[in-house]
Amino acid sequence: MGTHRTNHRSANTVDKPTVNFSLKREVFFVTIGSVVGAFTMHIPRIFSDIVGDSSYLTTLLVMADVVNSSDPMIGFILHLFVATAIGIVTGIMLHRIVRFNLSKISRGIMYGIVSGIVVFIVFAIPVTQVLLNPTTVEVLTKTNPDLSNDMVIQQIEEGLLVQLRDSFLMHLIWGIALGTISSFFTRKFGANYLCHVCNIEFSKISTWEHHQKYVHDSPSPEMKKIVILGGGFAGVHVLRKVQKKFEDNVNINIMLISENNFLLFTPMLPEMATGTVEPRHISTPVRTFCKRAEFLQAKVSEIDFERKNVFLNKNKNKKSEQSQIAYDYLVISLGSRTNFFGNKEIQQNSLSVKTMIDAIKIRNHVIECLESAEHEKDKKTRKELLTFVVVGGGFSGVETIGELNDFLRESVSKFYRRIKLDELNVMLVAADKIILPEVGEVLGKYAKDTLEKNNVTIITGTKATNVGDNFVETDNNEKIFCNTIIWAAGLRMDPVFKNFDCKKDDQDKIKVNQHLQLENYPDVFAIGDCASIQNSDTGEMYPPTAQHAIAEAEIAAKNLILLIDSKNKPLSVFSHSTKGTMAKIGQKNAVAIIFGNRLKGLMAWFVWKQYYISAIPTLEKKIRIGVDWFLDLFSHRDITRLNNYDEKQTL
Repeated sequence: MGTHRTNHRSANTVDKPTVNFSLKREVFFVTIGSVVGAFTMHIPRIFSDIVGDSSYLTTLLVMADVVNSSDPMIGFILHLFVATAIGIVTGIMLHRIVRFNLSKISRGIMYGIVSGIVVFIVFAIPVTQVLLNPTTVEVLTKTNPDLSNDMVIQQIEEGLLVQLRDSFLMHLIWGIALGTISSFFTRKFGANYLCHVCNIEFSKISTWEHHQKYVHDSPSPEMKKIVILGGGFAGVHVLRKVQKKFEDNVNINIMLISENNFLLFTPMLPEMATGTVEPRHISTPVRTFCKRAEFLQAKVSEIDFERKNVFLNKNKNKKSEQSQIAYDYLVISLGSRTNFFGNKEIQQNSLSVKTMIDAIKIRNHVIECLESAEHEKDKKTRKELLTFVVVGGGFSGVETIGELNDFLRESVSKFYRRIKLDELNVMLVAADKIILPEVGEVLGKYAKDTLEKNNVTIITGTKATNVGDNFVETDNNEKIFCNTIIWAAGLRMDPVFKNFDCKKDDQDKIKVNQHLQLENYPDVFAIGDCASIQNSDTGEMYPPTAQHAIAEAEIAAKNLILLIDSKNKPLSVFSHSTKGTMAKIGQKNAVAIIFGNRLKGLMAWFVWKQYYISAIPTLEKKIRIGVDWFLDLFSHRDITRLNNYDEKQTL
């Protein structure tokens, strides 16, 4: 077992946890309390109807009349529905605005009383006076023909104080029931208890207490540490699986280390580059997922597999600081980088589409080219400014060229009136004879024909061998003069992988066995883009796609759990059949293969949209992207150019 950092209790350590709550759970519990309260608040009025003279039946008839019904049960259901809606609203306000802690019954009752009084004043009185009283006159004159309108109005005025008293008591009962019930459920099922030292959460107070005792007061010798390297699809999926399994096991310490503090949804980078979606909407903070795990933002520099140590570089006070983390079990999911094939000229003179900064740079550069071309008189310079080349005929290259072409043509038509559409020269250079070979020749040809109809020039069977300041050179010694070159022609491993003393393939990917373990290190798993995994059925290597990374993470997490539990059960063998592949090619058009079925055109575009929004990791981001897409249907492209953090201000 490797050495560990032990978080001993310091002098200023607080013995009580911070209590946090889930928005979903809290709203749900407040809603339950509101529904129960809505039933409870009617009991005194119903009892008054039975034993004495009460107008409660009339109240229900009046409520029913609002929706053109004469059934008092409809009035009761309507009132129940309104109370539930109010409960949901108050739950959201409680969590998001007031930040009120319902974990104690006394605080819950206090919250309920305040809520009941506020609802009575803000909602009940106006609704009664403005909406229900006129309806009451109609209902009473119908049920009792001997009463005139004036007599009914007089009765209502005389009974106003009694009516307000009864309504106030009803809302007070509703509030107390709401507060008591929601407080009980929140305390029992909705709270998370945060350890101040480790910054991790536990769902049960008893687990938090065990953690304090066996981690901080008397550290357990059985403590095991899981370290996950990488905050991409694979790393985050493993994290979610293992922390759910070991949520209440204080002998398991989990840490995720990532160079960035967010999970980037890379399939949507082309849309981000053209402003269809916002940068923050396709990136989710890694800490969002780290409930039972610690997070550390740092770059891996080396791994000592023999001594079970990970060496890190991290920024501290604008300086690089080296540190090391010990592990018992390690999951490597460090992803990949853009492959420039060792050509420094290509790397220096082209844009890539792999990171958020890459997408922002593409957007800024393209808009800058349009702004410059708008006033450029020299024909040669103007032609270069309006020539845009994407190198790479795979998913990234094709989706980028489709988005870029739509953005350019729409922006020129709307905003750049001195530029003619036929001056735009948008080109795709692909080394293979067809584009999108992953979807087959038929759909690849459809994608090529569609892009060409949209005025994209496709050059296939041609490799880009060099890139200069204003040109792309191909393997047939031709030069394409342009001001914009976007390189999307493959992936490679981070150079740091050369420091890893383990078996790797010729691309520096880490070789793993059928259980996704390193051959000589069974406590280490490698998954995602950085892992070399062979398909035992076909003999080919699994491709570096998000769906494969998630499938690998599923098996790696399962096997890791089996190792830790020591149940001597056989480990699972990784095998995955591709569910489908798809690519958007612009103009509400796409190609897709779903479970062997070919789709193209608008239907494939719709499937593309649905699949990717379903894969977004949080509900909040799904909603934000959905809103972005909806607005994009009815609005023009945004051509705002935002300076990068590494750009110098020139004005």
